[in-house]
Amino acid sequence: MIFIILILFVLLITLILVARKCLNIVILPKRFSFSEERDYEISKGFKHVFDLYDSVWNREDFSLDVNGVTIRGEVIINEHPKGNKAAIIAHGHTANRYADLKYADLFYKAGFHVVIYDERHFGASSGEICTLGQEEAKDLRDIFRYTKERFGEDCSIGLHGESMGAATSLLVLKYIRPDFVIADCPFADSVVLFKEFVRKDLGIFSSLVVWTVCQIARIRYRYNVKETSPIAVVRNSDVPICFMHGTADTLIDCHHSRDMYAVCRNGNSELHLFEGAEHARSIVSDPEAYEAILRDFLKNCAML
Repeated sequence: MIFIILILFVLLITLILVARKCLNIVILPKRFSFSEERDYEISKGFKHVFDLYDSVWNREDFSLDVNGVTIRGEVIINEHPKGNKAAIIAHGHTANRYADLKYADLFYKAGFHVVIYDERHFGASSGEICTLGQEEAKDLRDIFRYTKERFGEDCSIGLHGESMGAATSLLVLKYIRPDFVIADCPFADSVVLFKEFVRKDLGIFSSLVVWTVCQIARIRYRYNVKETSPIAVVRNSDVPICFMHGTADTLIDCHHSRDMYAVCRNGNSELHLFEGAEHARSIVSDPEAYEAILRDFLKNCAML
């Protein structure tokens, strides 16, 4: 009997350790520095964007104390705006605002003012952990309000997000109504995403590990994995959403975008799959097609 109890105890401790390791990959990830992010983006063909950022664009720093953290970012003032409109761009997991610049360029050329920022726990923003969209959506809500104050209540505002930033841009629809959302390779549901991550390595034990992850996240960090579900928000929103996703995405499978597009309520919503593109590389795989899709979507939303 003692031997059985000992075996069960060892299995329990192992389960907890595995679950904590999986959770820590999400909430305490490696964070790219600004120089690392710059070098990475330049290596993907976006040197011209950093030239614009460094020498051409008129930029204003901002800092917001929201939800117990300090969010830092920049407003890029369009010198030749086409109406009073702004785009807020949210980067992905491990990245910082420099990952936003390749998208900022597209909106700037379309006549938008652009807001880029470091999500909590990344870049120059504070925050002890990342919650994969739960708290980040509340931060984005306040950035949306700040943008309204900066450019006026008549300012039309759209959101663009990549990966975790895309999920955040969908989750924030619980709190605000932007004029549009462009969601590049988002996940539809955190629990599903965790299960897909874990299943690759742990097979049949994935459900038990993810259940343990959810309990540790909720009790230790007040991070509710089960309620961090973009698809549940999309299902109840009438905002037009444009989904972009690579078919070769092995981090977040493109079925996540397909599933959310299937429950969209706005008739102007769109789904675009980039054949052979890996995670967050749709714009790299075919930049001209990406920009054309973005501009056509903006026209359909009466933003161009």
